[in-house]
Amino acid sequence: MIAYRESLIEKKKEQPFWKKKCLSVNETAAYTGIGRGKIRELMKRKDCNFMTTDGYQVYVIIDKFVEFLNSRNEI
Repeated sequence: MIAYRESLIEKKKEQPFWKKKCLSVNETAAYTGIGRGKIRELMKRKDCNFMTTDGYQVYVIIDKFVEFLNSRNEI
């Protein structure tokens, strides 16, 4: 029972979002300083290659998103 409880506590400890490969829209907004609405708008574009889903939740592949941002003069 104690080992199970410890494993639950360990799962609650999350990695910092800057170490993750995929971020939620909220985490991406915090990481980049871009608003959540603008991120969702960019995800709707046809040339969006930085989005993935896990069923209901939408994630941003941060390396591809940063590459996308660097290739643009303005968003």
